[in-house]
Amino acid sequence: MSFVQKTIHFTSEITRKLPKNKFLRKLYKRINWLFLKLGANPIVTAKMQDGSLLIVDLTTRTEREAFYTGIYDEDLIHTLLNMLRPNTTFLDVGANIGFYSVALSNFISKNTLNSHVVSFEPFEGNFERLEANILKNAFSNVCTINNYGLSDEAKTSQITLREDFKHGSNTGNAAIPTGGFLDEGFKLSEIRLEILDEVWTKDFNALPNIDLVKVDIEGHEDFFLRGSQDTLNSHRPTILMEVNKPYYASRGVDLDETFKGLVPENYQVYRSDNGHWIKTESYKDCKNLDNVFIIPEEKLTLKGYEIFNS
Repeated sequence: MSFVQKTIHFTSEITRKLPKNKFLRKLYKRINWLFLKLGANPIVTAKMQDGSLLIVDLTTRTEREAFYTGIYDEDLIHTLLNMLRPNTTFLDVGANIGFYSVALSNFISKNTLNSHVVSFEPFEGNFERLEANILKNAFSNVCTINNYGLSDEAKTSQITLREDFKHGSNTGNAAIPTGGFLDEGFKLSEIRLEILDEVWTKDFNALPNIDLVKVDIEGHEDFFLRGSQDTLNSHRPTILMEVNKPYYASRGVDLDETFKGLVPENYQVYRSDNGHWIKTESYKDCKNLDNVFIIPEEKLTLKGYEIFNS
């Protein structure tokens, strides 16, 4: 290992112990830029705060921050871990390189919950890194990975390789084209799409009940829900869903009209407001980029759901 590479890892050992704030994240960005200018290999292994390992690319923002802080979506993942029950299945829809899949698999393994993670990632570069991260942590017995996305139609499609890829990375955020201005200037890659209702019955029916779903697929969430109606109504999972308003606006989609017809009956929607999860009647109340928990009413009294009742 070169001197620069050793220095990067030594630096991350220190930065992971520091407070988490915007000023330090900006500092890490500048330090990282200097390391890369000095010829550092951008592919490194991040030691996460939960003890798991993630192979990341320092040329991408999200992966860079995980390397220097040891965390990713800390509050959301912590909430999911509190909700996770034994003998259940967690679906990671839009798994990227495995931030959520590795964290949930790690928790399941440490606590012998006999639960399972099923991950879906359509872009080949992300999938290969996801596979490497699952293997690196020896989670293959806990996590099943799939190199396709979930939609309302089984077909071959394309995906735009977005900002993370502009500096030469083979991993990062990618989005199925919306047909609008948001697609301009990005390269395309071919992907495969399937329908959850079909693949669950065919390939995963022996797994435990789906209890939790994380879906973050850059404005394609409504297509996923449309292709998952039978499964969602049968299993009634709690859903953590990203709401990315610009993607929906570029398609001319009305959030409330669309999602209220796709979410099963007797579910409540919660968004974060100043550190508290509050019930919302309209997806339009969300910020431009937000996350919501969509929860069956019968689960709100369960352990791990207290934060939605405060």
